[in-house]
Amino acid sequence: MAGPSRVERGLHFLQRRGVQRGVFGPSRPWFWVAVGAWLLRRARRAIGSEYELVYRGELRPGEAMRISHLTETRDGRQVRSRRRRIRS
Repeated sequence: MAGPSRVERGLHFLQRRGVQRGVFGPSRPWFWVAVGAWLLRRARRAIGSEYELVYRGELRPGEAMRISHLTETRDGRQVRSRRRRIRS
């Protein structure tokens, strides 16, 4: 599994710098940068906009690929589905 994306690292940097200079320092604009970066990071995690490349390759004529859905996990723990389960 790859590390955090460039966007995630950038948002983390802005959040950390905003806390250092805005919360523990005198700069009000940096405080709002920290708040904005924190909100964006939480929104990205809630939406699930992080993509993970699982396979890359070429298929030759006659070859096939099966694509299936795996249970969603975060940090190795199963995440409860946000969708309502259909009961039959």
